[in-house]
Amino acid sequence: MYKRLVIKVGTNVLTRPDGRLDITSISGLVDQIAGLKRAGVELVLVSSGAVGAGRELLPGRPDDGAVAQRQVYSAIGQVRLMELYRQLFAGHGLLCAQVLATKGDFRDDLHYDNMLNCFGALLRDEIVPVVNENDVVAVTELMFTDNDELAGLVARMLQAEALVILSSVEGLYDGPPEDADSALITQVTAGDTAMEAFVQSRKTSGGRGGMATKLRIATETALEGIPVLIGNGRRPGILATVLTGGWPGTTVMQ
Repeated sequence: MYKRLVIKVGTNVLTRPDGRLDITSISGLVDQIAGLKRAGVELVLVSSGAVGAGRELLPGRPDDGAVAQRQVYSAIGQVRLMELYRQLFAGHGLLCAQVLATKGDFRDDLHYDNMLNCFGALLRDEIVPVVNENDVVAVTELMFTDNDELAGLVARMLQAEALVILSSVEGLYDGPPEDADSALITQVTAGDTAMEAFVQSRKTSGGRGGMATKLRIATETALEGIPVLIGNGRRPGILATVLTGGWPGTTVMQ
C-alpha cells in the first residue's frame, strides 16, 4: 500500500518489564522491517531505547529525571542500541545509519535542508536511517515531547505516505486500555475534538509521552495528508499488514 514509511518504535516495545533491552522483540521488528525493504518500501526508523539501554549499562545511579543524568544514559546507551541494530540489520544484508536530531534542527533552514539531503542520500543507497533525539546536546526547553513528535516531523519532512507508531497497546481506546469494557477505536478523523475525551493523558512506564501526545501528533500529521497507523509493536507480524491491509490498531486519517 505504501512506498515510503516512517516507523516509530516506543521504549516499551524495545524493553522488558525490568527496563533491559528486549533482544527478542527488537530482532522481530528488524525482521519485519527487512521484509518491508525486500518489498521495495523506503523507510526511516525512529527508535527510542537509548536511555533505557544506558540505565542497563550503568545501574545503581540516582534516576531523578535530571537532564544531565539523562544525557549520560543516552550517550552510552545510544552506542549499545546502534550496535544491536547494526548486527541485526547486517543479518539481512542491510546497512543502518544513525541520525540524531534536536528540535532546533527543524527550526533552522540550513540544518533542515542538510538533514533532508542526508535522508535522501541514505534512502537512495538503500540504507535504513535510525533516528533518535540527540539527548546529549538537547536542552530542556528544546526537547521533543517524545519521539512521537520527532517521528511526525520526520514524516512531514520526507513527505512519507504513512507514519506508523508502534506502542505497547493496540491503539486508541474509548476508555482505559486495561478496562475490559473499553473498545478499540479503529478509525479516527483528524481534528475530531470528541476524541480527546476518550484518550487517557497518563504516560506509560518507560516513555516520556502518552496516548494524548500520540493523538496530537497523529492529528497534526494526518492533517498534512499523511495517515497515521497506531498499533501494538509486540503483535507478531504487525508491519506486514501495512502492505496487505487490515491494520489491527487505530488509523488516523485526514
